[in-house]
This record gives sequence, C-alpha cells and structure tokens, in this order.
Amino acid sequence: MKEILTVDIEKIVYGGMGMGHFDGKVVFVPFTAPGDRVAAAILKEKKNYLEGRLQTIERPSARRVQPFCRVFGCCGGCQLQHLGYADQISAKEENLRDSLHRLLQKSHFEILPTIPAPQDWGYRIRAQLKTAFERDRTILGFYGFKSHRAVGIRECPLFHPLADEIFREMDGELQGLKEGIPLWEVGIFVSPDEDRGIVHLTGDGPKVLKMAERLSKKSRLLKGVKLKGRKTASWGDLRLLFCVPGLASESPIRVQIQTESFFQVNPFQNENLVRKIGEWALLSGVEKVVDFFCGAGNLTLPLAQKAGRIWGIDSDQTAIATAKETAAQNGLKNCVFQAEKAERGGAKILTETNQIDLAILDPPRAGARRVLEGLAALGPRKILYVSCEPPTLGRDLVRLGELGYKVTRIQPVDMFPQTYHLEVIAELVNTGSKGDQ
Repeated sequence: MKEILTVDIEKIVYGGMGMGHFDGKVVFVPFTAPGDRVAAAILKEKKNYLEGRLQTIERPSARRVQPFCRVFGCCGGCQLQHLGYADQISAKEENLRDSLHRLLQKSHFEILPTIPAPQDWGYRIRAQLKTAFERDRTILGFYGFKSHRAVGIRECPLFHPLADEIFREMDGELQGLKEGIPLWEVGIFVSPDEDRGIVHLTGDGPKVLKMAERLSKKSRLLKGVKLKGRKTASWGDLRLLFCVPGLASESPIRVQIQTESFFQVNPFQNENLVRKIGEWALLSGVEKVVDFFCGAGNLTLPLAQKAGRIWGIDSDQTAIATAKETAAQNGLKNCVFQAEKAERGGAKILTETNQIDLAILDPPRAGARRVLEGLAALGPRKILYVSCEPPTLGRDLVRLGELGYKVTRIQPVDMFPQTYHLEVIAELVNTGSKGDQ
C-alpha cells in the first residue's frame, strides 16, 4: 500500500503541479491549488523530492474553482482548470520569473504584465487526437496525464467551435461502425477565417480508406482530408487561409498554411503576438531582417510590409514553398525564403550582407542553442526571441548575454489557457561587447 501524506500546497510549479513540503522534502502533487491541504499517495521518492497522486482534498483553497471538463484530471491536455483564469496567469508569471532567475540576478529588465487571452476556452484550432478501443469500438481522445494511454472524450471545451463540429462528425463516423478499425491518430486543423477545416488521419486498411473518402465527400466543413499509413492518399485542398494583422496601417496578410506545417493553435492570441512583434520591431522601411524558424511566414510576411529586405529560414520545405507563394500573392517582393536548417541559413546570409538590423527567433520547444553563435556573427542590433518554453528561453538568453546581448524587456502572452504553457517575447539589444549581460 502506498504511503499517504498530508501536504499543504504552497505554489504551482512549471509543469502545472502543486508543490508543498513534508519532513524537509519537496512534494509535487498534480491538480492541486495554492492553499489546498491534501492527502497525497506517494508514487515516486527521490533524494530531494517526492511525487504524489491526489487522493482527497482535506481543506480546499479559496482559489480553487470547479473544472468545466468532465475528464479533467484524467486527460493530460489541461493542468490548470481548477484555478480561476487570473490565478492561472499569476502562476505562469511566477514560473516565468523562476525560469529567468539567473538573468534576474545579473541584470535588470522589465517583465510586462501578461497579455491575457480574449477567451480562455473555445480557442484551439488544432488538435492531435489519439485513439483507443472501448467495447470493441474505436474512440477518440488525448493521452492521459503522464501516460501513453488515450482517455476517450465526447467533447473538448478548449476546441474552437468549428474544430468541435468536425470532431463530432469524426466521432459520429466511428460510433456508427460495428467494430473498431486500425486508426491511430486524427489531426484536426481549422481556419475560422475560411470557416472550414482539414482532417489528417493516420491508419491502415480498407475501412479507414473508405471512411476518409466518405468524410471528404459528405462533410460541408472539410476542405481536405489526408490519409497517412502504409499508403498515402488525399482529397481536396490541404491548405487553409488565415488573416494575420499587417503592420500599422498596412493591409492584413492572407497566409496559407499546409496541414502539417506549424501554426499557432490560438488565432486570437496569434494576432496579439504579431502586433507586438511589429510594435517592437520599429521598422522604417530600410532595415535588413532575418526570421529564423519562420514556418510559413506568420511573422515574416507582416514584417516584410515595413522592412527593406527580409530573409525567412526554416527546415520545413513545404512551409517555405507556401511562404514564397503567399509573398507573391500579397505583392511582397523583398522576401527571400530558404528551406534550410537555421544554422546553415544564417551562414548563407553572411555571404549576402555584413550586418542585420533585426533578428527574429521563434524556435520549437528545444530552443535555439545551435543557432546562437551564427546569429551573433550576423551582429543584429536587436533580437526578438519568441518562445513557448520558458526554461529553454532562460538558457538561451544567458548564452546570448555571453555573446554581447542584453535583455531589455519580456512580454508574456497567454497562448494556451487552462494549461501551464506560456508564450514569451524577449527583446534583446546589442551591447557591442561580449559578456555584458
């Protein structure tokens, strides 16, 4: 029988778990709130900490609210539904400061108040659903908390209404079958601007093929369907259109995104992200700009409206091809897109110009460590680093400080309400001397 401990929860740590202490050791318990007193079953014991499972809430925190999802606590998608939205933001801001503590000890910079989401549910336009078998039927869901077993769902309150409609169509198709089928994943991607979406199926066999064909023909909501398995097939158009803000008085950009290319899951906050990048870029029409990890041009194309020349670099060849096409459609002739790894693309730019005015970094969760020395060689006067992973951001900002860049301000953007994730923009300026952070 597992040991049961009573723990007073003090704070929420990065990853979304509550933290308290017992007998001198740190104890982590998921789905708890600061101010809770809980009974926790200890699942893991290490030298300096314990991990537990919430058994009972002996004394609930005043910050605790009723989660709105029936599978919260089982599904691994959300970690913070039991907190009010303002408390979620406070917890994320505290975790951000913890991630940047090394920098805060050395230098002073402004951490601005988080830009809150216009809506804290119904925002998600993209989802990767897993499948499981239940009573000989295939069901859709998400991986459970710290598990690779799918938790079946009948709805997800975080889905944008259009994504929810498509999910219900998919779920209806599966419920109408007499037996399970070899379907492993279902990707849903929707555009509120087009009011249509794309479904990406991963599976094998004639039954999955027939279902994909049937969906492509009968669904008024679907612009395209893709099937990937031993054989690959597609129906319709696998690109979606999104309107992203132009800079200042410039016209909005209609950006095309392929189903497998990266795009932010929250279109409402993406608009705020693009506007903030444009505001901090301070472009006058003559600057040379490079956008590392540019994807299909979500930031590159709006910046091109005010830049002299801009390079976009990404290893996703499909995204780069789409970005080139979108630039031409929007009459942006000052864009150069390269399908390269970021470090190689930066070296190529050095052969074309001896200095960059502005560099944009928007890397995946692993960060931009491999790019930083090459970026410093370009000598940008300013860097705007966009990160969805504050711990790797903190690591990379320390290194950029060693390379001669100073953090001036930080802007959190709550791109992912109900989860522990946080999007962050960091502004850095070139001090002209290494180790000046």
